[in-house]
Amino acid sequence: MNEEDLRKFIEFTKTLLTQLHGDPEHSWFFESFNLEIVNSFFQIGNNTTGLEKFQSITESDVNRIKAYLSFIDKKALNYGKVFYQNISDANLKTELIKDFKEMKIALKNDDIIEFGRRLSLQLENIFNFSLGCLNVHNLISTNPQQYRSIIPNWPNYRGNPFNFYNSFFSFNRNTNQHEPVELSRVSFNTKSIFLSIHFNYQVNARNINEIYFLRNKGSHRDQLSQNDQQTIDQIIASFDKNYSFYHKVLFDVVNGIPNIK
Repeated sequence: MNEEDLRKFIEFTKTLLTQLHGDPEHSWFFESFNLEIVNSFFQIGNNTTGLEKFQSITESDVNRIKAYLSFIDKKALNYGKVFYQNISDANLKTELIKDFKEMKIALKNDDIIEFGRRLSLQLENIFNFSLGCLNVHNLISTNPQQYRSIIPNWPNYRGNPFNFYNSFFSFNRNTNQHEPVELSRVSFNTKSIFLSIHFNYQVNARNINEIYFLRNKGSHRDQLSQNDQQTIDQIIASFDKNYSFYHKVLFDVVNGIPNIK
């Protein structure tokens, strides 16, 4: 590869990175680029110069990289389209497919934290859409006493009744009235439990709690307590064994909530 070819490659790389920059869908590419190219090519103390490294790159290598990225994107996207083919709302379907694709790419890159984040985004979008369709605040306000003491019809349930009124409404001291809480501010677990009771479906509580934990704690790993860090490490260590259960949570939610179809 001569100097002119190298300059063309630099321009190509610059153009590619500029086009992808700022698009969260390709954040995984920048991480991989930094790890595989920047770190490995320009390590301090490496006896092989950057120029010598680049001289080993051919146009065929570049084309293979582009083809691989396109293949991964397309394959993951098609999986999402099939999985969400029965979703009725076009905007919801678009968001779900986008996050499903990123979830699959994260899985391909062994990025368990990003996998959990993208999975939880899908679940929360489904929860919010379904609750909006139910007009949940109106539903609860028409019979507030009932929703202050809901006992789920779960086998061997021995826990306390759920007070959903206090979850979906907050007391405003200025108006001296209870007012609806924005769905985005209602906890993930509350929305999950409410819908599972309302539509009478079940998900594995441990697995959905682990998904929520990954989303909540995964992006703050440098600030975690020792116990939280141990939990993260345990989830990651057991991920290969539990992956199918995490996917089943998504499957159970999509098939258990009828008003998204």
